[in-house]
Amino acid sequence: MLMKIVWCFMLVCSFLRADFLEQERENAIKSQKLIVLSVTKEQCPYCLQMRHDVFETELVRRKIDQHYLHVEVDKDDKALPKHLHVKYYPTNLVLNPKDLSVIDEFIGYTKPDIFVELLEEVYKQEFNAR
Repeated sequence: MLMKIVWCFMLVCSFLRADFLEQERENAIKSQKLIVLSVTKEQCPYCLQMRHDVFETELVRRKIDQHYLHVEVDKDDKALPKHLHVKYYPTNLVLNPKDLSVIDEFIGYTKPDIFVELLEEVYKQEFNAR
C-alpha cells in the first residue's frame, strides 16, 4: 500500500514538473515576451555568481521583466527539454515561446551590463524580424 502511495505521488510530481516550461511558454506568448532559460549546475561557482551578481540586480531584473520571462533549471532536472544540449554552465538560452527553439545562447558568466546589452540586441533582432 505504501509503495502505491509513493508511486502515485512521484507520478503526480513528474506531471506537475514536466509542464513547468509549458506554463512559462503560454505566459510568454500572451505577453509577447521571450524566455530566458538559465541552465545551471549544482555547486557551480559561476552559476552562483551569475545568480547573485546578475539576476539579482535591479538593472537585469528590470530588463527581463520588460521583455522576457526568466526560468532557471538544473542540468539534471528531468523537466529540461531533451532538444537543449547544454554542455557548459551556466548557459542562458533565449527561447522562442512558440516552439521553444533556441534563438540565442550565452555561455558562462556575463557581467550585468553586458548581459542587458545582449538581451536588448536579441529582442530587437527577434521582433524586427517578424
